[in-house]
Amino acid sequence: MCDATLKASARKALESIGGTDRYTELSGNQENGDPHRFSVPLAAKRLHSELPLRNKCAVYKADGKNDFPLLDIDFEAQAASSVPGKDVKAGDGEVFYPLGAFAVVNSKPGSDYTTLVFTCATKGPDGSASHVKASLYVPTEQTQPDSTATDRMTVLNDVSRAMAVHLGCADEAALPAQVPGPAKG
Repeated sequence: MCDATLKASARKALESIGGTDRYTELSGNQENGDPHRFSVPLAAKRLHSELPLRNKCAVYKADGKNDFPLLDIDFEAQAASSVPGKDVKAGDGEVFYPLGAFAVVNSKPGSDYTTLVFTCATKGPDGSASHVKASLYVPTEQTQPDSTATDRMTVLNDVSRAMAVHLGCADEAALPAQVPGPAKG
């Protein structure tokens, strides 16, 4: 899954989120000719592209009972001015993590959004960016009730670590191998 970026802890977290250990990704190609299946190099190449052109990791339960992905991971280039500050206070349903430049799981009715922003200079046709924003979306109706915010952050962190390594910014990305507990405060 997700270009074999998920380590043992993330595979266990994915099982906790979806309630199974059997998943699949779409086969075939998108309209622009890019494969549906996620690859870190292609996602890195498309960081500065508009959403429909970016290469996303869409993970489906292998049981075939749902046409919608269990989770959807997307990467995009982001300017430093778009990165929330460390002084942002948690709102209802938000859990912050001491990862990267900014990391939060935001549980809203019907879905969970996980965001992880890390320092990583990239260049694209639209110019340069100082950060990469990784986003993970999970629809609540497919999520196991006992899965946690840390499960979602663990999956996103592993894929993000692989992206940071590929882009050559792993040292400044501040993405540890093991996700620490939520930030206090």
